[in-house]
Formats: sequence, structure tokens, C-alpha cells
Amino acid sequence: MPVKYVNIISKGLRTGSDTDERGIFSIISYPGDTLIFTSIGYQPAFIQIPPGIESPVFTIDVIMTIDTINIGSVLVLPWRTYEEFKRAVVDYVSPREIEIKNMENNLALIERQIGEDLDITPEAGYRYAMQQEAERVMTRNQTPVNNLFNPFAWAKFINGLKNGLLKNKKSKKKENRDNNGYEDYPD
Repeated sequence: MPVKYVNIISKGLRTGSDTDERGIFSIISYPGDTLIFTSIGYQPAFIQIPPGIESPVFTIDVIMTIDTINIGSVLVLPWRTYEEFKRAVVDYVSPREIEIKNMENNLALIERQIGEDLDITPEAGYRYAMQQEAERVMTRNQTPVNNLFNPFAWAKFINGLKNGLLKNKKSKKKENRDNNGYEDYPD
């Protein structure tokens, strides 16, 4: 079976060529020159053109030997050493565990933020739940209300702004500092 795209080099003239899809090639050389045939997966072949050739055209079939080395399978791992691998196995945390931990952290953060702004009492929780339920019952089978166009919601928002709804509590601490950089604490 012909080998496709074999590289051919004339050792004497230092010129090259290659075979086509059918393994056919043409190269300019001279009698006594050595042709080197190379291809990936084959051993290099060295053919010397006979010195007594009178014809300008020389035809030759070159037999190339398969050069295959079987190696064992290679397993590529993301650890540099076996010690790093053992440490990673021992310290393994599943993605699900990471997700649960992040959810717990988020819940704790939300609880802290709510706790800073509001004093949650059972009565306040009950009132909030009842307001939500009343709103759900009133808007059942209707398009949800868009409070962007609700003048009462705007009035509530503006009153909240006047009362410091969007003020940062950290900026309040900065306002309480005197010129020395110490906070003023009430006695």
C-alpha cells in the first residue's frame, strides 16, 4: 500500500519533494546521490541512485518499514506528586457540600442584615405573613401589581428616604468621630 505525503530529500543537492496521495513523487538528482525518505510512523529509508544510469528518468519503488512502538497507557492527573494526590483525596469536599456551605453562609448573612435593620418579634412576623396572604388573596387570578406606578408606594419610599432608609450605618459611625479619630461614646 502506498504511503501518502512522504518527505524526500536529496542529500547531495539538498533539495526536497514529497509524495502525493498515491505515493508517487518526482525529484531532480544525479547518479550516486542518496535520497532520504521520511514519514511519521515509518523508519527512514535511504536509497542511493545507481552511478551508471544513462537515462534522465529513473523509476524506483521504495519499501518503508513501519516504525511503531507500543507503550503503556498514560494517565494524566492534575497533581504533580503522589503526595499532592493523597492530600487532595483526604481533603476532598464535594461540590454539593460547597454549595450547601455557601447557602448556609448566605442565610446567616441575610439574617444578620435583617437583624441590623429590624427588631424581629413574633408579632411583626405574624403581621408580615398576614399582609402577604392578604395581598395574595386580593390579586388572585389577576396580573401582578406593578408598584412603580403606585402613588402610595412612592409616598412610602420618599418618607423612608427622609427618615434615613438608605443611609449606611458605617457612615453614621464616621460622623460620630471627633477630630482625633476616636468615636464619641455616650457616658
